[in-house]
Amino acid sequence: MFGFAKQKPHEWLGHSLRISDFEFRTVFKVFPFILGALLSGCSSGPTVDLAPPYVPPDKTVVTVNGESLSLEDFDTEFRMMQINYSAVTEGEMRAIKRRLFEQVINRRLILQEARRDGLQLTQAEAEEAFQDALKGVPDDFWAVLKVKGISQDAWKRKLLQERLAKKAVDLEVNSKVDITPSEVEEYYWTHLTDYWRPREVHARHLIVQRKGDLEKALASLQKGEDFGAVASAFSVGPGKSQGGDWGFLAADRLAPPYDKALSSLKPGEISKPLKDNFGYHLFQLIGWRDRRMIPFPEARDGIHDDLMKEEEDYRFDQWMAGLKRKSVIKVNQEMAPVIGVTLEDLREE
Repeated sequence: MFGFAKQKPHEWLGHSLRISDFEFRTVFKVFPFILGALLSGCSSGPTVDLAPPYVPPDKTVVTVNGESLSLEDFDTEFRMMQINYSAVTEGEMRAIKRRLFEQVINRRLILQEARRDGLQLTQAEAEEAFQDALKGVPDDFWAVLKVKGISQDAWKRKLLQERLAKKAVDLEVNSKVDITPSEVEEYYWTHLTDYWRPREVHARHLIVQRKGDLEKALASLQKGEDFGAVASAFSVGPGKSQGGDWGFLAADRLAPPYDKALSSLKPGEISKPLKDNFGYHLFQLIGWRDRRMIPFPEARDGIHDDLMKEEEDYRFDQWMAGLKRKSVIKVNQEMAPVIGVTLEDLREE
């Protein structure tokens, strides 16, 4: 039996199942107009052909239940992965290659399960996947792909494999998870300390580096201009585009001089200029919110989502372990070092 490290769904599929963070989000960007070669007709309408291609024995790096993966498969995956990494050490690269090796094999196991379940992608689903993936594509993305030696077809195929694998996980794992209202409420009452929130302040903040800019901002405020508009025009702080509005912030996170300045204000009032190593500051107080406990109705949806994700991850681990136990995975040990896998990695459990 091949030994694999435990992985969560968002790890083995490059975040396609848990899109939140984006480390790998851009790797799903592909052209929608190159779909034709993958479509085949059937009685229920066009579907996408994702059957694994034939790989000659002398090109095979690993077989997964008799299906071959080639050196080219791993090389393409590695090139895709490199887009998300810049400078890494040799040790880090070894770990990255090892993780990539696991991802590729895990995906093949899940695609095999999808075929056993009779799952397919329709043309409409494929086109939807392309449209979703194209959102937010950087202007130079296609040039980056070309430089990396990644074909459009390779990107397209991986995207569709990810989408089909997601269908399999939804069917075999996620659809069987149910968190009841009583479980959500029980969690809340047994974790009450997690739902205390400290005293918070809501304010707007303007910061400039030069005294001349401070004087211009003060002159605008003295004319009666809105603080948010002035902050948008002059501030160099991270909240510039929001008019300096930082929302509610825990008071204990404020530097003492900022806390002192805001504590002396009434809602709507603007502080006197405050200078420190970062520049010149002005604050406008919007209001305070006392220390409080988040009520159950406000916390309920978040608790439900967290419990669902935790249970889905746990059941996925169990399901994936079951697939591996009944699988036969053979690695060509002569080619393994080429893809960054050592004999230690291949040691049987």
